[in-house]
Amino acid sequence: MKTESCEIRIRGMICRSCTDEISGMLLRTKGVIRANVSYRRALAVVSYDPALLTPEEMERRIRSLGYDTGERSLVERLLDLGCAALTVLLVWLLFCWGGASPEIGSASFGALFLLGLSTSPHCLGMCGGVLLSACHGREGRKAHLGAALSYNGGRTLSYTALGAAFGALGTVLNYTLSMKSMLFTMIGLAVALLGLNMWGLLPVLPSLPGESGTVCRLPDRLRRRTPLIVGLLTGLMPCGALYAAWLCAMSSGSAAKGAILMLAFALGTVPLMLLFASLGALLPQKWTKYLRKLGAVLVTSMGLKMLIGGLLLLR
Repeated sequence: MKTESCEIRIRGMICRSCTDEISGMLLRTKGVIRANVSYRRALAVVSYDPALLTPEEMERRIRSLGYDTGERSLVERLLDLGCAALTVLLVWLLFCWGGASPEIGSASFGALFLLGLSTSPHCLGMCGGVLLSACHGREGRKAHLGAALSYNGGRTLSYTALGAAFGALGTVLNYTLSMKSMLFTMIGLAVALLGLNMWGLLPVLPSLPGESGTVCRLPDRLRRRTPLIVGLLTGLMPCGALYAAWLCAMSSGSAAKGAILMLAFALGTVPLMLLFASLGALLPQKWTKYLRKLGAVLVTSMGLKMLIGGLLLLR
């Protein structure tokens, strides 16, 4: 089999979800051997069999998804600059609202709820398919919504139990000044990296544990269980957002407070998941990518605020 490679410039990508959509479509196309799509470079590098496919056909398929081919436009570059400026502004506002240096136990219910809310587009991309699978076969809107509530109830129970476990773990730590700084810096770094990954600026992160959609692919025999059981199982599957939430629970230094913080985080992820299950899809793909972009900006801002605050503890 003869193999050739080509590069396709792509316009219209604004975040990581765009690269996932395009690379997924290319890999499902007959004749494509490998496809690597980069948001940062606005480029797809494709290895293909010329006997089955042409670059023109691949470009046509990319355009069918709502993207265009060619050099990245000025508007797209300005959008990134505007989002970067918004991130800086949000970090400044978060410092004005929450203070510069965090303290152990200072993580609040509201802050963790906001973290869950802002990372819910990421949760949807990772485990939205599992949610729909758990609700599959339920006839009627009430039955479908009931299955979605049961699934999210299982996730919430898992998150809360893990919060209690990590909070209990935090009781045995000796919170010296350096330990406080390291803990909050790690939390901030984990959240900021997640945000940059959602943005599409760190292409290496999809290969890290918990940042691949395959993590949320359960065996068919488990998917056929009740939505509550499926929710309990997926609630135990780690991801970047959960890593940070676990550290916040541990920083509370109490099993009860850790459980409450993780409950807040779980509740923050629920509204978007319920809407997705109820409507099948909230918005056309043209608009959902902007929701993910906004989520990336919010998550990056919160992460940078926690990271800088942790470093300032040592000043």
